[in-house]
Amino acid sequence: MSQPFWLRMRIFANKSRFTVFLLIILMMYVSVTLWSTSKQQQNVIDKLRKDVSKFKGSKAKLAEIADKKEKEMMKLRDELVALELKRLKADSPGASDADKKDKEATALLMSSLKDEISRLKSESAKMKKELSQANSRFAADAVARAASASSDEVQGSPSTSSSRESESGYDPIWKPTAPGGADVEKQNAVRDAMKHSWSGYEKFAWGADELRPVSKSRNDWLGQGGTIVDALDTLWIMGLKDEFNKGADWVANSLQFNRGGDVSFFETTIRILGGLLSAYELSGNKALLDKARDIGDRLGRSFEATPSGLPMAQINLQSGHGSPPGWTGGQLIIAEVGTVQLEFITLSKHTGDPKYENWARKVYEVVKRNNVNPPGMFPLYMDPNSGSFSSNQVSLGALGDSFFEYLIKVWLLTGRKDDWLKGAYDDASNSILDLMYKTHAATGLKYVAEWHGGNTVNKMDHLACFTGGMFALGAPFSKDPAKHLSAGDGIAEVCYNMYKRSPSGLSAEYTTFDGNDLAAGAGYNILRPEAIEAIFYMWRATHDPKYRQWGWEMFQSFEKWCKVDTGGYAGLRDVRAVPPQKDDTMQTFWLAETLKYFYLLFSDDSVIPMEDYVFNTEAHPLRVWKKGD
Repeated sequence: MSQPFWLRMRIFANKSRFTVFLLIILMMYVSVTLWSTSKQQQNVIDKLRKDVSKFKGSKAKLAEIADKKEKEMMKLRDELVALELKRLKADSPGASDADKKDKEATALLMSSLKDEISRLKSESAKMKKELSQANSRFAADAVARAASASSDEVQGSPSTSSSRESESGYDPIWKPTAPGGADVEKQNAVRDAMKHSWSGYEKFAWGADELRPVSKSRNDWLGQGGTIVDALDTLWIMGLKDEFNKGADWVANSLQFNRGGDVSFFETTIRILGGLLSAYELSGNKALLDKARDIGDRLGRSFEATPSGLPMAQINLQSGHGSPPGWTGGQLIIAEVGTVQLEFITLSKHTGDPKYENWARKVYEVVKRNNVNPPGMFPLYMDPNSGSFSSNQVSLGALGDSFFEYLIKVWLLTGRKDDWLKGAYDDASNSILDLMYKTHAATGLKYVAEWHGGNTVNKMDHLACFTGGMFALGAPFSKDPAKHLSAGDGIAEVCYNMYKRSPSGLSAEYTTFDGNDLAAGAGYNILRPEAIEAIFYMWRATHDPKYRQWGWEMFQSFEKWCKVDTGGYAGLRDVRAVPPQKDDTMQTFWLAETLKYFYLLFSDDSVIPMEDYVFNTEAHPLRVWKKGD
């Protein structure tokens, strides 16, 4: 029994036992009523209502009494502390007879409630395990449900509505039977983390790509105000409109793309072009679309730099000169050529110029000419001249990851019409489940291994956690939805365990599965989003409360170890050390992806509804084409 019940009984000890019992039943009724909506929970509510109805007086009167007594308890806090000290004194050597007598009276009172409390706990235990552990959150959850519409409006997010019409005309992708709704308290905690991140960047690195929060300095590697552009849509979604407007003004007046030197075609596309397009769609600020067109024209030269039409990895935004990575022997990386289609197709949609979409779709035409075996197992490297694959290694981690997710996402974005995209995704997802989805013998946890020409390597990058979200997103459109959703759950669970089993509560960059437990490979953590991404998708698909529990645990670990008091968050050099050392870099994707997925995990489903939006690989939501377009 929790302390508040004992303390309440201590205050009302002079009242009749009938009144005390009545009030306890009322409190349990109010608590369960506030957080119960599912069928199983409703059975408990109905039983409690029958119990309450046996007593005299209406429920309204009882509620009024309970409210008055709660206020009285708040005023008597000091007295309660004194009473608790008195009870402790009775246990000490040399306690007086009066103290002991008082202790005995208290014990009798507590004993009289034992059976009733046990019955209520037994009924609660029949509910889902995670909800039964959430007693401390009942009041906050009730407030969140009651205030979700007005709170979301204040935050600049769509209000909760079960009858909300889809902008795209499509039905919801998932139809979870369990209740959802917003957890406003945790939303606000994530929003505070975003504000802390943004304020540190404003103070010490405004206009730079990244903040170095420990040294209170700045870092440039794109030269494009990366944090500002990457964070804009997150600021909008969280209702931080002053911060959004300041960032959008900087983009309109200060962001220039005519800087010399090579930049990453892939990173500039997903972070800058994707960020500008998403912020434009959410806000309607045309200056953002103008900048998107400018950078799209400059990036487009990369497609024209190869005979095959595959985009070069590096591009000089001033001269238009493209070049392959220096470390790949001139080969191009499949994730880099096949993770730009959402962005360029969306740019064509808003500008009316088809060239951007034509450039991006040409990549798929090149990929189609290659026969891959097993089906859908697209290797990591491609020749820029011939467009043929030049390796047999397949990875869902670095270099391969986002190519696979874009197959299903581009299909969803463009009206679910492209049979090749859907077929390629079906082939890939089924081959992944058949060949790369493994069970760790010692723990029973599922994971996705790497595949080297028929042999698997029992290693999983944190990056590969995205597959949990990919399987959840694709499940309703697969031939075996239950199997694919189960795979999404398995991957979300192992990614959560990468955090839970770490001494710091934060995951390493990759994990190996050869021993009796999960083992950290490279021990660093750079604030990556893929684990919380998978958990967010599984929450939206099922509303199973364990996903919110997992996410909250992970968020608290970031808060504990990565937060820098003067502003910003930093990655960790080794998650196996406690306390871990910070690495002095706040990645732009911390604001663009990680905090966005945390926030959406605790939001109502009407905030960025998944039938109307597709996330690019940098978590920038892009509107799907309207049904019939």
